[in-house]
Amino acid sequence: MSEGRIKSFKHHGRDVAEMRRRRTEVTVELRRNRKDEQLLKRRNMPVVDDEDDDLNALLPITNIQQSLAVLVQKAQSNEPGEQLLAVQHARKMLSKDKNPPINDLIKSGIVPVLVACLASDSPPLQFEAAWALTNIASGTSDQTRAVVQCSKSWPLATVCVVL
Repeated sequence: MSEGRIKSFKHHGRDVAEMRRRRTEVTVELRRNRKDEQLLKRRNMPVVDDEDDDLNALLPITNIQQSLAVLVQKAQSNEPGEQLLAVQHARKMLSKDKNPPINDLIKSGIVPVLVACLASDSPPLQFEAAWALTNIASGTSDQTRAVVQCSKSWPLATVCVVL
C-alpha cells in the first residue's frame, strides 16, 4: 500500500499534536490507576467490612475534626479496650477509603500516640498501631516524614523484633 493511501483514511483530518496529547493523557491515567491499585493492595484494603458498628458507636460525631479529636483522646486512654478500639478505628479509616484522611489524622496529632502505642505491652495494640503507621507512611513523602519525625525518639526497629 502506498503511504498516501494510508494517510487518506487513517486519522484523516485530525491534529497530530492533539492525538499525541490524548495518548499521553490515557497513558498517565492508566499509570495513576495502577499506582492507586498497588497502594490499596499495600494497605490491605478490605472489600466489605461490616464490623464497624462498635467503632461507629465509639465515634458518633459526624464532624471529622471533632471525631478525630475524640479518636486521639480515646487512643490516649488508660483503658486498654478503649485504646485498642480507637487505634483500630484509626487504622480502618486509613485502610478503608480509596482516599484516606491521612493529612487530617496527622494534623489531629495521632501519629505520636500511635508511636507510643508501639511501646505497649499489648501485642494487638502494637499490631494495629504499626499497621496504621505503615498506612500513613505509605502516602506522600511529607506524610512519611511525619511518621519518621515522630518516631525519632523511639526506634521503629524495636517493633520488628517484637512483632
